[in-house]
This record gives sequence, structure tokens and C-alpha cells, in this order.
Amino acid sequence: MICLGGGIAQGVFPASGVSIAAVPFFGVYLVIAFRNIARVGWVLLFFSFAIAVLALADGIETRIFAEAAGRVVFLSALLTAVAFLRIAATQDPVVEVAGEYLTLQPPTRRYASLGAGGHLFGVLLNLGGLGVMLEVIMKGLAAHRHEMDDFVFEARKRRMVSACMRGFSSIAFWTPFGIALNLMILTIPGLEWAHLAPYGIALAGVLFLLGWLFDTVEWWRPPSARGRAPALAGDLPGWAHWSALIVTGHVLVLGGAVVALDRATEYSFQTVLITIVPIYALFWSGLRQGIGSFRVMSRRFVTQAPGFATEMSVIASAGFIGLVALEVVPVEWIADHFGWIATRPVLTVVLLIITVFLTGLLGVHPMISVVLLAEVVNRIGVDGLSPLALGLALAGGWSSIICMGPAITAVVYASSIVGERPTTIGLRWNGFFGLVSILVITFIVGGGVATGLL
Repeated sequence: MICLGGGIAQGVFPASGVSIAAVPFFGVYLVIAFRNIARVGWVLLFFSFAIAVLALADGIETRIFAEAAGRVVFLSALLTAVAFLRIAATQDPVVEVAGEYLTLQPPTRRYASLGAGGHLFGVLLNLGGLGVMLEVIMKGLAAHRHEMDDFVFEARKRRMVSACMRGFSSIAFWTPFGIALNLMILTIPGLEWAHLAPYGIALAGVLFLLGWLFDTVEWWRPPSARGRAPALAGDLPGWAHWSALIVTGHVLVLGGAVVALDRATEYSFQTVLITIVPIYALFWSGLRQGIGSFRVMSRRFVTQAPGFATEMSVIASAGFIGLVALEVVPVEWIADHFGWIATRPVLTVVLLIITVFLTGLLGVHPMISVVLLAEVVNRIGVDGLSPLALGLALAGGWSSIICMGPAITAVVYASSIVGERPTTIGLRWNGFFGLVSILVITFIVGGGVATGLL
């Protein structure tokens, strides 16, 4: 909460140094919640500490640490703000009905409904939204397990989980409430959400159609095989068909409020975002359950806050490492050996997309690779490469690896809910889709840069 207040104050009073004062409290939070930090969080915290020591030994400017403190506080504030939104959404029965309604659609509409559900819930709740959708899917399958033989059960689970994962992965292209785009806006000078979002939504639509094509071809059945898998049925209220529209309305209203205030005020997009999201969450909860819901939300926040420790440590570490690491590594050497890309914007885009994708397969989360690559490109300076093209290239690599990398947080999280190994969900179920999607994104973004459209 101190980081949330500090992030807002830093945005309103940029020269106040509030973020520096808030960082120690973030450290106190990690100490209090240390039992909830997973291995990946400890690894990144260790690397952050090691890089900080190397930077101090190298005589790094105090200004860099101040910027890094601001980034850590903002990212922590963003997760805190979104946590309130998660609580408000999960308290609303409409959200659960929407998830179940999307899950119970007939096979002809199932990929579209689950892909849209994974995307919609991901926009609203980020990783928590993916969890909500997967929990609803597994609950529905378990309720009808006795109606299906083993083959049908496994096939249906694979198809439904894959649709949800693929829909979730494309939120990196445009959602203003997620980490991906906010990290890129922080790192890429001149990149604006309002400018990137239309292109990002279009690319997300292309991947949605690609996933639907994959699903149709892979699960096409001859007429003689149809009827083997009974349709799922659930006891939904009569207004269930409106629930998905209501959830969509929340996304549109909240997004519209952030964009409108960003345009109407002198404050940055990030400052408006972390201010409006928790206010909207409180308003949503109060509208549904009255003033007494504020006390319930407060208790739930305090109860759940230690569970955010892994997300907090990973995301804050990624922001810190991405900024400070370039002050430690030999930037001049990088410029000398990679300076040839300065006149090759198309090749630069291709290399960026492939690098984010391959490093993600090796276990390096895009939060780190995207920030480092963006900083390197900023230092080198590539003629003809606009902030928009750079942002789309990095988001493309991020989106393609999110549903495929066995060590990526979303895949590991999904495996714990679904009961399958990360390699099964990532490589077996979504591997081919990830490879084709990276080629499609490379062709579109690279072609846009080559023709001057991006």
C-alpha cells in the first residue's frame, strides 16, 4: 500500500523522491512474506542484489538507482492496484457465471468462447484471470467425468485448456492493466498506449484466428465419430448470456476511464492507471454489495497480500535488473559488435522477436529479456525503427512464448491447476502453435517496418 501511495505521489510530484523512500517498505514486505516467495523469485532477487553490488563497485551514478527505485515502486503499485481489481471481480457472482457460461458452449463455439474468455479474464485479472478460467474449466470437466471415457476426457481437457492459454497469451499486445505493456512504455521512449493499442488488438485478432484454425484442423472429426463426446451441461441462471457482456463492459469502462483521464490531465498514463484501477475496484464492490463491502475487501486484501510475494519479487526484480544491468555490462562493446543493426530496422525487428522467443524457451522470462533488449536498442539507435515497431516486436515475442515456454510463469501456474506437466501444456499442446505464431508475427511486423507502415 505504501508503494501504491508512493507511486501515485511520485507521478504527481516527480521531483519529490517519494519512490526512494518507499523502496525500504517494499523490502520489509518481502521479509514479512518471505515464506511465500517461490524459487524463481529468490533467483531474481539474488541477481538484483548481485547486479546492485557490481554497479556500486563500478561507481554507478546515484541517478540510475533513483530511476530503478521509481520503476520498482511503480511495478509494485501496479500489482497492488490490480490486486484490488481481482478481489472485486472474484466477489462478483457475475464473473463466475460468465466463466462457466463460456466453458459450457457447444464444440462449434467452444474455442471462440474459451479463447475470448482467457483473453477477457486475462485483461481484467492478469494471471489471476487465467487461473479463474482454468478452475472453471476443470470444475466443469470433473462434474461430467462419469459421462466421458478416458480419451474424450483427455482430448476435451487439452482442447479447452489450450484455447484458454492461447487467448490469454495475446493480452501482452495491448492491455493497459498488464505488466508487459507497462514495462515497454517505461523502457521505450516515445511509446504511447493509445498509439500502440489498435495495432496490438489487430495482432491479437490475427493470433485468435490462427488458434481457431489450428483447433478446427486438429479436432475435425468425420460424421461417423460425432456424438461420442456428450455436450457439457450446467445449471446456469437465465441471465447467463448477459454475464460475458457485463464483464466485457467492465473492461471497456475501466479502460475508457483511464484513457479519458490520461488525455484530460497532465499526469502520465501510468500515474492515472494506478490511481483509477483501485478506485474503480472499490466502486465496483460498493455498487454490488454496499459500503460494508469495503471492510470485506480490506480483510481479503490483507489476507491475500502475502501471496503476491512471488509476483512482486519477480516483476520488481525484472524492472530493476533491466535498468541497472546495462550500467554494468560493457555497453561500448555491445555498440561496437551490434552497431551494424543501426541501419537495418527490419533485421533488428526479426532478431528481437526471435531472441525474446528463444530466451523464453531457455527459461528467461520476457520481463527481463524485453527490458534488456529495449535498453540495448535505445543505446544503439536504429534508423527507421519507430517506438511503435519496437514495442510490437517485443510484445510479439512475449505473446508467442507465454503459452509455450515450460519455465514461463503462466505455463507453470496452469500446470498446477490442470494437473499436467509444464512441458506437456507448453510444448506438446501449444508448441506448434507457438512456432507458427512467431513466424506470423515476424512476417507482419517485419513487413510493416519494411513498407514504412510501422
